[in-house]
Amino acid sequence: LHTEDRLVRGCQSQVWIDTALENGRLQLLADSDAFIVKGLLGLVLAAYNNRTPAEILAFDIDAYFQQLELLRHLSATRGNGLRAMVQRIQDIARQAQGAQSS
Repeated sequence: LHTEDRLVRGCQSQVWIDTALENGRLQLLADSDAFIVKGLLGLVLAAYNNRTPAEILAFDIDAYFQQLELLRHLSATRGNGLRAMVQRIQDIARQAQGAQSS
């Protein structure tokens, strides 16, 4: 899991995300070197794990974070890192969706 190609750019801490497409659903595995970021990853994985690429791309993550009142409790750098994690998963979902339709 802790390889350069799985490292998320734009995070203050080191974050790694790996995925596998099984039966049309993305299985996500993630880790960080920072405890608080591991907790944030847990929230992101709760929203996205075991969903189809289309479901991931349609999911309103901003509304989810707003419902949790999450962003108001994070520093700007943590918020940017959280968005980088989400962007990475959405990019992977787009790639998987394109591969499925090819």
